[in-house]
Amino acid sequence: MEKMLKSFVLYLHDKFGITPDILTYTRIFAAPWLALLVSKSISSKSATTALITMALYLLIVSTDFLDGILARNIPEHDHSHGGMLDRLSDKILIVFTLIPFGLNLFTFLIILAESILAFQAIYAPEDKKQATKTGKAKMVLQALLVPVLLIRVVTGFVPEIFFFAYIFCTIAFTYASIYSHYFYFEK
Repeated sequence: MEKMLKSFVLYLHDKFGITPDILTYTRIFAAPWLALLVSKSISSKSATTALITMALYLLIVSTDFLDGILARNIPEHDHSHGGMLDRLSDKILIVFTLIPFGLNLFTFLIILAESILAFQAIYAPEDKKQATKTGKAKMVLQALLVPVLLIRVVTGFVPEIFFFAYIFCTIAFTYASIYSHYFYFEK
């Protein structure tokens, strides 16, 4: 599967000049529009709008995975700048898409942690701008949190025990990511 994705992103790079940074900027520019779609899905409680929103959201989130594959396979990519930009774009996307769910404990805790991680991404030394393994796991959990929240709000389909367990796990990994970046930054 990764070979196919590698071929695909290298084709995009060779044919259309797509770079890892272009894929990263896609997340930044899409964030407010996705937030508006999430807000519309929540207010209308329309399953169709929620499905369209989740499909677009997952397409935009997939650029995070694709930009990493592309960055590892083109030699001219600036990994220090690209690593910081990638981390910041993830934070922007997550924060924007969580805002429509309102101010509650879990959105507050995740947005606070993402703000701390953004500070770390900006001020980390050049060789420490890349995400850690914990940070990557945290991003996967956060990326899937938005569809879980949408399904829960729009349909009520997600069982309460799973819902709260998932939120707890996401928050735990988010703060573990701060811890891992702090010690990665200190080494």
